[in-house]
Amino acid sequence: MLRVLYMVCLMTCLPIVAMAAPQYQNDQFTSDKKIASIWPSTPFIEGGDMGQYQKTMSQDRDEVRKMFWEELMSEVQKLADKGMAVESMLEPMAKILMMFDQIHDIHKAKDVVRINVSLEAQFKAQLDNLFQQWDVRNNQRKFQFSSGTDRDLLEAYIRRISIRKPLGNRISEVKLNVKKALEIYEQVDYTSYGTFSSLGNGLFQLTYHLTGFKNGVSRNFVARGNLTSALDNLAQQVFDFFQKNQYPKWETPHAQLVWMPTPVYFEKEGGYTYAEARQYCQQRGYRLPYAKEILMAESGTNYQSSGISNLRSGISYAVLDRRAVSNNHWITPGNEDATGGAVQADQGTKGSFWCVKGQSNSEILFVEKLWSQIRKWRSQDSQVYRALETIRYEIGDFGANETFYFGTTVLRKFNSVEEALKILNRAGIQLSMPDSLKRPE
Repeated sequence: MLRVLYMVCLMTCLPIVAMAAPQYQNDQFTSDKKIASIWPSTPFIEGGDMGQYQKTMSQDRDEVRKMFWEELMSEVQKLADKGMAVESMLEPMAKILMMFDQIHDIHKAKDVVRINVSLEAQFKAQLDNLFQQWDVRNNQRKFQFSSGTDRDLLEAYIRRISIRKPLGNRISEVKLNVKKALEIYEQVDYTSYGTFSSLGNGLFQLTYHLTGFKNGVSRNFVARGNLTSALDNLAQQVFDFFQKNQYPKWETPHAQLVWMPTPVYFEKEGGYTYAEARQYCQQRGYRLPYAKEILMAESGTNYQSSGISNLRSGISYAVLDRRAVSNNHWITPGNEDATGGAVQADQGTKGSFWCVKGQSNSEILFVEKLWSQIRKWRSQDSQVYRALETIRYEIGDFGANETFYFGTTVLRKFNSVEEALKILNRAGIQLSMPDSLKRPE
């Protein structure tokens, strides 16, 4: 009975409290308390049988009639083969088929009795198990189910709601404890309930609905699978939502850049040439990005400021980089193990591209200057080349290694950037490394 009262209260009582209550700052969903408190009752409500609905709706009435008729005639034929009078068996056979349906429905009804209670108990038990599994102590918990001392107040609200108009002036007989109401209001941060629906073939969809008690903002968590695994997965999602470390917001490293995608959502068959990509961007006042720019933008995803959608593995994207040779270059995610890494010189390549507008940062310009010196010195002076490769390795450039070839001679990087810079200074090469690329002391 109390569970029914709870559901009624969710629809009627809570809005009354919420309207008079102060909102969380900026309407935030998360509680500002150290330990968020969830209403103790979390009922799981059975939804429609989506698997059966899909099966039923995929068959028209004639198909269903034909199916049952074929089953009936198959059984009648077996009896006829044994010499039994078919006419006398038609009615009993039809009743048997109907009985099978009734038995199935009876067993189904029996199996789902109190399943909502079992789901609630298992859900809470799995949450407790996760606290133990990850050794989260009581003083480290970020959420809990409230003590349940608020049930008296809930029943009082139900009485008040239930006697509004039908019973006239009896509403004056209900007196709510305002002080207790305010105490409970401060205690509870969230109310919640679950729904579960059969998808057929033993699979279920479970949804956990969590609503901010003070602002009405909701979050929903969904899991699919067999009933036990789906419930465990649902508990894991809720546990992670509250207990996972909170990290700072995404900060784009290239906030000055504005991005523009390819002219159509699906690239033309065979892809674009480098010249086509560059021309498309230039005609619109944009340029092609450098490899690090496009990778950094991708790390922000399409849902963050200055971010872009994920680059597709195995697809080449036109970039401005110039590396060992002064050719056009492409970056191919998923091709990192190839010689030279994911950034490769153009060899008649076709692929996709992004356009970008804005000034490149000092790190990227430094790398480009570094490569221009490498192209100049890689066949002239082994020590200078060794110093340049040392710096490239220390800043973590694509494909840099501790050993490399100067012609046919194998060289090894210097012990430090400082040592490499001294060699470059003696050769009259001035490279000013950005502070962001320098190793911390």
